[in-house]
Amino acid sequence: MENKELNAGYSLVNVGEISEFEGKHFVKDEIGLSGMELSLGSMKPGEETPFVHYHKQNEEVYVVIKGEGVMALDGEEVALKSGSVLRVSPSVRRCLRCTGSEVMVYLCVQAREGSLEGYTMTDGVIEAK
Repeated sequence: MENKELNAGYSLVNVGEISEFEGKHFVKDEIGLSGMELSLGSMKPGEETPFVHYHKQNEEVYVVIKGEGVMALDGEEVALKSGSVLRVSPSVRRCLRCTGSEVMVYLCVQAREGSLEGYTMTDGVIEAK
């Protein structure tokens, strides 16, 4: 993983070809995130997270880049595939498993539930070029 600080206002990390990513990697500290966590993960066919977990404050969004899987959510299984975007509330117990015949690659974004005060359409300031 290549990390290059460009200036005080932004930073860049290169994880390589995202569809070929292997393992689990958290990038919060590498790029200086202060309002959310971002992780990249991959699972081989049949692999699953080794534990069930939930959060005290943070909701999570999973974005499946490649492959197929199942997320157990409070005991209910939800099918996921490339292009799936799943939001999970903090208190929901979760466990992810790769069910396809190829590696599943995903992004996971974690932020405090209810903390979004602005977004592109309400927080962005448009300036002329």
